[in-house]
Amino acid sequence: MANIQPRKNKEGKIIAYRIKVYKYTDELGKKHFYEKSFKPDEKWSEKKTQTELNKEVVLFEKQCKDGLTADNKQTFQNYAKYVLDLKARNGIKYRTLERYEELLTRINKGIGHFKLSELKPQHLNKLYEQLAQNGLNKNTGGRLSNKTIREHHRIIHTILAQATKEMLLPYNIADRAEPPKVKHSEAHFLTLDDIQNVLFFLKNEPIKWQVALNLLIFTGCRRGEIAGLKWDKIDFTNNSIKIDNNLLYSAKKGIYTDLPKTEQSKRTISIPAELIDLLKEYKKEQNKLRLERGTKWNYTGYILTQENGNPIHPDTLTDYCNKFTIKYNKIISKEYSNFKSLPHLNPHAFRHSQASLLIQSGKCSIVEVSKRLGHAKVSTTTDIYSHILHQKDVMLSDTLSDMILKTKTAF
Repeated sequence: MANIQPRKNKEGKIIAYRIKVYKYTDELGKKHFYEKSFKPDEKWSEKKTQTELNKEVVLFEKQCKDGLTADNKQTFQNYAKYVLDLKARNGIKYRTLERYEELLTRINKGIGHFKLSELKPQHLNKLYEQLAQNGLNKNTGGRLSNKTIREHHRIIHTILAQATKEMLLPYNIADRAEPPKVKHSEAHFLTLDDIQNVLFFLKNEPIKWQVALNLLIFTGCRRGEIAGLKWDKIDFTNNSIKIDNNLLYSAKKGIYTDLPKTEQSKRTISIPAELIDLLKEYKKEQNKLRLERGTKWNYTGYILTQENGNPIHPDTLTDYCNKFTIKYNKIISKEYSNFKSLPHLNPHAFRHSQASLLIQSGKCSIVEVSKRLGHAKVSTTTDIYSHILHQKDVMLSDTLSDMILKTKTAF
């Protein structure tokens, strides 16, 4: 049987109730209780208050009996720290952990003080509303995008999912909240003409950057996978490369290596013989530079290096793509009237381009494309490239129509 204790203010008015349910008696004879605070709405009548209080008591007693009682003394902020520590011990990637900590800074300001048992969907909705206010975006001074707000929602969901798993909550409150919707945008990719134009101008660039962009174009790898590629992963005999390393950057940690994004990201990719020849030529150039530098060269085994042999910063690939676009669009406007301007280049655009070209070719299945890209699930590939798959489906429909409806039938 629950024990109900009213809590009054200085004027003697009841402002809340403490509900206590017997838990156990320890070896010293001290009784322990589950406790829950219930605060009625100020607008409720006395009858309404008693009705809602009785409902809360019945629900709390059932939760205690079923082992679904939240720890009322534990705030969301404290529990979030526990969950992150738990995930760190279980091997969550450092970059993901760092992002969680960054997002929790804003989240804890809004709901960190709430006890787990007190947290309601409307508190989350209020937080999402606050995150949409101007001034929270450090880069622009404006509002956070809906995509970023949903990132906040996802980590809240993850934390509360752990609380549900540990039977601290009867259900995940985040499931009943309403974060802003994110408009799906199509992946930015280059056309075949764009890529051929890039390759045309790329011949004027230092061989190091020829290798870098060719690797992006012909492997479809992520930026970190290319930056983290080492010479011992090149199979010069079978024209292939092994992807099992990811070079990343963190403001706290600096440049560091990690395993690829998912287990499926570890893969072996075939590459053209022309790219193998370019790699052989570049290796000779790098060895020559290595001898010239002598003791100033730090051998790390990476393909793409700084002048001292250390690996490049992953952002260097993005910066080079930007500079390449600006440089050759100026040249195109002055000297190549028959060329169209280069679109915005970035490492991920080459990844999307490979996927779109392979899908449009009709010579490989979506499963094969997904495997080459290193996606954890085929559904990830179909979601990202749904617009291209739709275009292909329309082509298949037209082909079927030509075969069946537009072919003369002899009677």
